[in-house]
Amino acid sequence: MIPTKAMIMQLRFYTITLLLLLSFVGFGQSFKVPDSLLKLEYKELYYRFHKNRKIDDETAKIYALAYFYKSKDNNDNIRIAKAYILMSQLYPYTDEKRIKTLDSAFIYVENSTAKNYPEALYTIRGIAFGNRGDFQNALKDYLKALEYSKKVNNYNYTYALKHNIALIKRKLGKYQEAKKLFNECLIYEKSKVKKTEADTLSYLITLSEQISVYRLNNELDSAKILNDKGIELSKQKTIGYLFKLNNGIFNYYNKEYQLAVEEINTALPKFFIKENKFYYENYNLISAYLYLGRSYKHLNKKEKAIIYFKKIDSISKSINYFTLESRSAYIELVNYYKSTGDYSNQLLFIDKLLSADSVLTRNYRLISDQLYREFDTKELIKEKEQIITALEKENTKISTQNIIISILLIISLFGGGYYYYRQHLYKKRFLKLLDKTNTTNQKKDRSDNDDLSSSSSINKETLNHLMDKLQVFEEKQGYLKQGLNTKDLAKSFGSNASYLSKVVNTFKEKNFTSYINDLRIDFVVTKLREDRIFRKYTVKAIAQDIGFNNAEAFAKAFYKKTGIYPSYFIKELEKR
Repeated sequence: MIPTKAMIMQLRFYTITLLLLLSFVGFGQSFKVPDSLLKLEYKELYYRFHKNRKIDDETAKIYALAYFYKSKDNNDNIRIAKAYILMSQLYPYTDEKRIKTLDSAFIYVENSTAKNYPEALYTIRGIAFGNRGDFQNALKDYLKALEYSKKVNNYNYTYALKHNIALIKRKLGKYQEAKKLFNECLIYEKSKVKKTEADTLSYLITLSEQISVYRLNNELDSAKILNDKGIELSKQKTIGYLFKLNNGIFNYYNKEYQLAVEEINTALPKFFIKENKFYYENYNLISAYLYLGRSYKHLNKKEKAIIYFKKIDSISKSINYFTLESRSAYIELVNYYKSTGDYSNQLLFIDKLLSADSVLTRNYRLISDQLYREFDTKELIKEKEQIITALEKENTKISTQNIIISILLIISLFGGGYYYYRQHLYKKRFLKLLDKTNTTNQKKDRSDNDDLSSSSSINKETLNHLMDKLQVFEEKQGYLKQGLNTKDLAKSFGSNASYLSKVVNTFKEKNFTSYINDLRIDFVVTKLREDRIFRKYTVKAIAQDIGFNNAEAFAKAFYKKTGIYPSYFIKELEKR
């Protein structure tokens, strides 16, 4: 009997179910759930899970397992998924196991028509990705959830998702876009204020985020007006500490540094109450430390200020991503240790600042030109090298080390001469490249088609067709696509790789790889000359933008075509 598609799908479902059950047994360490717990209502198990989570995760785990096995006995897929959601909450926010546990729930909500599913699960996993600093996957899950919620007019989830997308934009420094989304959420949530406690809290959380965005966008007056409103609405509510924190930050901007310290210190203990984690993001705590540190610095209590800047470093390591505010703390630390002549710590935080810049540039490439860099990367590297040299001189006491340094000095003199020769040569090549006008690849006369067609199996009609296709390909910049090869391109032209290779070899006078690479290099030379922001990208990012798999391949192709490296070309353009 040949198995049908339905039978295969059913077998797949049972296999995955068995694996998931085994994972739960491991999770519970072969714990057998008492029958007394299985008789409890789902609502009661859910309540006891969260009540015990505040006290002891191991006890809470028992109720999550009871919820799972009860759902399994009742063949209730949505509740099985909910059990996995409960179990995921037992892992730390940044633990990958939290995401893997949520992954296990998706088999039970596929094609679900239940209220809030599967959008709820995509949203929860998106939050988990965001907590790990994986904004790309977080955004994918939010957009997927948004797609489902819009289909069924689930407005609560639609606006909750817009809120979460705005949070990502806030972290990326896209304040204008975040402000617009938060404003849409506030309009929706305002209509529900005071209907339930949860509705009011949702509005206040969004309001506190909007205040932060206004402040970061230097719209302090608007931020202050909204914060006064938040203080009024949050009276007698735990969330009020976020608005108190904002007041402290406003005092800093008003140069009332002592008041800033007092108000921020009043709000700070609230961040460390487990139940309050629902109300704030890690960057709220970063803001608290940053403005405490800056206030202490202005009060001439620099040692105390450094304590708080270092706390930001600890948070950045734990959350696995950087914000523009956490970057500011590294600048403060570099400046402090520079002023005290502490080379070791200055070097340590220069490295951390460079690392932060690298992550920010990689993750937020599109907004890298908006980063205000108090330290130019080249100057940082130069300063780092000077510190290393200073440290080496302090530790250079053995005569053999002095001999080695002397030898290195001699070598460097020869190297320096060669270096200046190469620089002069590169300079000439750069000027030649700069003056060179953009020309299209030289084409042979179409009459030469007869020569090729007479000596091969390619007829003139096919040749003309391929030449026309190549012209459109060049005009539409198809060569910027990654992974191009003759087989796929020929197929898209309605031809074959052999014909295409012959045409490129004959009429472009180069092999296919050189042809594609040269087109890319001509394109990037023009773009680098004309686009100042594009020149700020890393060589790796530029390489990927124009179709190369890596920076090394791009650099080799650029050098082969121009006689200089892309890094040198960009540096010389910047000088001009």
